[in-house]
Amino acid sequence: MSSPTSVSSSVKHAAVIMGATGAVGKAVVREVMEASNFTKVTLLLRRELDYNGPNKEKMQQKIVDFDNLDENLLAGHDVFFCTFGTTRAQAGSAEAFEKIDRDYVLNAAKLFKSANASTPLHFLYCSSGGAKANSWFLYPRVKGQIEEGLKALKFAQCSIFRPAFLLPEEKRNHSRMAEDLVHPIMNSGFGKWTGFSTPVGAVARAMRVWALGEGEVKPTDVKELSRTFENKEILAMAESQ
Repeated sequence: MSSPTSVSSSVKHAAVIMGATGAVGKAVVREVMEASNFTKVTLLLRRELDYNGPNKEKMQQKIVDFDNLDENLLAGHDVFFCTFGTTRAQAGSAEAFEKIDRDYVLNAAKLFKSANASTPLHFLYCSSGGAKANSWFLYPRVKGQIEEGLKALKFAQCSIFRPAFLLPEEKRNHSRMAEDLVHPIMNSGFGKWTGFSTPVGAVARAMRVWALGEGEVKPTDVKELSRTFENKEILAMAESQ
């Protein structure tokens, strides 16, 4: 397959999406399915996604056990969108959070690389603003550890997106009290004016734009293997389309 470092509007890709049932993941599915450049889209899921959008014929839904992920499911793909994640409250403990949020992602990334050893690969990961591997706080520390782990795999292209406070397109199934209190503020003009908030659709669009080289700056212009996009860059890239 073609290298993600030489993309153009005519290049075709096969994509994996991990985290497709989450807020950002659903938006990524929409963006990827609407793009003609993606001719095959494989979703790695713990439960089936109810999808009734365009180009349904190119989607494959794979219900998987992330403790025993089958490497063969990842073969024949060259782009991986990862928006997978949880919270400590949902996971039940710090140890479970680290396993789900970090270990599942890094294991999938390793299998993606080994399953497509001769193909230049592009891994795109939705992280979080403030991610830092040596942080005292669990959430930013784990996100930072994931970022470092992905960089160490040395994909042809590794793109990390660090959005600010995420504004979902629909109400979450699981209530997050702190987020519920902050959401009205961040969803107002204040959040948008300060850049403290990010619509999930903007993150998804920026990931698609960068994966397909549709923005003013393209992967071919970047010499390093990895690139990190902070919130301001994410919003600008999303608005460019």
